Amino acid sequence: MKDLVISGKRVKTELLIALACFVCAVLINVICIIAYHSQWHEIFTQIGFTVFIAIAIYVLLVILRLLVLACRKIFSKK
Repeated sequence: MKDLVISGKRVKTELLIALACFVCAVLINVICIIAYHSQWHEIFTQIGFTVFIAIAIYVLLVILRLLVLACRKIFSKK
């Protein structure tokens, strides 16, 4: 069986993408707090939902990246 090796550059890239997804989820939380005139402590109390939203954004980005990769492979053969 062949070993799977993930380069350090790829790990750093994925961590940066995950961090960007978390920051985006926090910004969504802040926008919702402002829009609904809620209390600011919800930034900390709703961290579970924020992490869930960040994971959902990351999964959507992975699916989008896989679709782009598949389209590139299909159209590069022609």
